[in-house]
Amino acid sequence: MNTAADPAAEGSAASRPSSYHHGALPQALLSAVGEVLAEGGADAFSLRAVARRAGVSHAAPAHHFGDARGLLTAYAAQSFAALTQALQAAAAVQTEPVARLKALGAAYVGFALAHPARYQLMFRSARIDAQEPALREASQAAFAQLAQAVAALSGRAQALDARDPQVLLAWSAVHGFAMLVLERQLDSLRGEAWATQLGAMLDALAPAWAAAR
Repeated sequence: MNTAADPAAEGSAASRPSSYHHGALPQALLSAVGEVLAEGGADAFSLRAVARRAGVSHAAPAHHFGDARGLLTAYAAQSFAALTQALQAAAAVQTEPVARLKALGAAYVGFALAHPARYQLMFRSARIDAQEPALREASQAAFAQLAQAVAALSGRAQALDARDPQVLLAWSAVHGFAMLVLERQLDSLRGEAWATQLGAMLDALAPAWAAAR
């Protein structure tokens, strides 16, 4: 599985300064969270591990984020923002509704597979505060990308939410597919084979969205 670092997980403890300009430390701590998660998953996370990776005192994470839950929540919000950017980039290159939804699905699953620990944290309500305003706003922005694509495919102009069965179908399809691959339940889909299978699945589901017109 590719765990290539993203902007929130770049750098190394050796390359970081021992002191930061005002305002730079919170982002340094978030980057350290990404590195700790990428290396050992959520089970390896602790405030001490993050502080050690960032090269700061053990009290620094709690000072800026309150506690471990607060720090992970902030990182999850940043992660949803990154997912939104990936989805927006995918949607921008497709105008045909089915092709756009397939591109969004591929971007969604691709993000999950490129950053598995990060992605799984985003949905671990036991570790983050799902009601925190910044996280809610960030997650809703990512969800809106799928909702808009489904609305276009089903010929509806109004905004859709998770209660809409067509939107729920799309979200369940791509999220469920991503989790199956991450949990190695689809070992036959090695390398980039998952993209072909995902596209075929979404093609099979497309009539359900078209029927909602």
